[in-house]
Amino acid sequence: MQTGSELNLSLLGTILKNPAVRLSQLHAWRHETELRGLQPRLDAYWAVDSNRPDGTDAERENYYRQVVAPHEDAFLADFPQGVPKRAAWEVILREENWRSVLRNWRHGGQQIFEFAPDLLAMLADTDVDELPIQNLRMPYDTFYVALAPGHFLPDYNRDWVIDGFYVTAEICLVDSLRMKPRPPNELIAEQRKQWADLERIPGALERLCKDGSESFVSFDSYIAKLLAENTAVQQLYDRYLLDPDAVMDEIAEKVDIRGSGEWRSYLMFTVDFTFRQRNHAPASLSLTDLLGQPTLRAHYDFVSHRNTVRDGIERGRRSAIPMDTFREEDGHPDDLRNVISDPTVLEEVTRLVFNLVCYLNYPERAQEKRLNDPRIHEKVGRAKGKARKMAEAQARQDGCRWINFCGYRTSFEKRNTLGGTAVGHWRRGHWRNQRFGKALAESRLLWIRPTMVGADKNIIDSRPTLYGTS
Repeated sequence: MQTGSELNLSLLGTILKNPAVRLSQLHAWRHETELRGLQPRLDAYWAVDSNRPDGTDAERENYYRQVVAPHEDAFLADFPQGVPKRAAWEVILREENWRSVLRNWRHGGQQIFEFAPDLLAMLADTDVDELPIQNLRMPYDTFYVALAPGHFLPDYNRDWVIDGFYVTAEICLVDSLRMKPRPPNELIAEQRKQWADLERIPGALERLCKDGSESFVSFDSYIAKLLAENTAVQQLYDRYLLDPDAVMDEIAEKVDIRGSGEWRSYLMFTVDFTFRQRNHAPASLSLTDLLGQPTLRAHYDFVSHRNTVRDGIERGRRSAIPMDTFREEDGHPDDLRNVISDPTVLEEVTRLVFNLVCYLNYPERAQEKRLNDPRIHEKVGRAKGKARKMAEAQARQDGCRWINFCGYRTSFEKRNTLGGTAVGHWRRGHWRNQRFGKALAESRLLWIRPTMVGADKNIIDSRPTLYGTS
């Protein structure tokens, strides 16, 4: 008979089986295949649209009529007959959004996270609405979370399944406040060079002055304005070091005051879910296919570090940009569509996103960086010294990428039953901030995991167990 420790080792051996990811199935690579037939048309339109001149209103209007409009008309004519122009534009603007998201993702290192099913099951039983977000940091400005296709909201659409989402974050206010201001001499030297570059462009400074920027009248007025701003940043930085909470509270109070000039939220990020065709391998999509592809997006905005998740949703409902359209001029005052493109799934999306972000901030998380191909990962792992660098370079050349695998050292036993009846009941998990350090001045996230209560421990013990990383 196996002892308890032998059972745990056996279970751990099962958990640590090498996870794998097929890159061709993930959105960043799949999307290139899906747009293969449409990419030239999109690239041509984006090229002329991005080259609009910085001249007068009449010059810009003339460029639009003569250059941009013909491309727009030709693109819209490619859509199936009878498709409303607004619907066609939503497809074009959605692809423009994907272009921006993917550009940011590649610039940020192509970071991908994959969560083990057992961990996702635990987090699904964890509440987030009352979570104070002061300890949340995004691991990267843009990153992708891969989900097993159909695992999340499996019945959301008949023809498409969710297989992941991108998180695109603004820099966290507390991180920006910790940035030490530039020394004045460095700032002057840098700006003197940029001013010289502007002087070489015919009419550049005149246009800037015409746009109402009086500081561009001379270099002296320009640098005086920058030095004044730098001094204000230095004062804010010094005050923040003395009393972080007071400074962040002061900024939060100004954000909603019209004309205050304060726009910085504590934390702001957008979530874009990715969809793949149900039971289909990646293939080039037509405009008809793209018209049928769902969109699911959410945006969370927190003014204060003291806000809870619920507070952020309420603020978005009242004041954010509508997420159910890519046309920002369409307003939905006091509407949940300012938070998420489909309010019926707000609760599920919020719980999933914030639990995964919380886990990435959890000090005891089980996270391991591995190549997506287990065989090549083991081969690279066996190499030493210079040979390892060469093996890594060869792996990348062969198409492998590093993936952050989370929770593959996590055990979550199924809810056992006795005589066909569930024994005890499940108490939902939640997150809270744990104070620590000198005078309890610091805090960190603590996960109170879902637990079976009211059961005879001789009959059932289904508490989740976390194994630390090696």
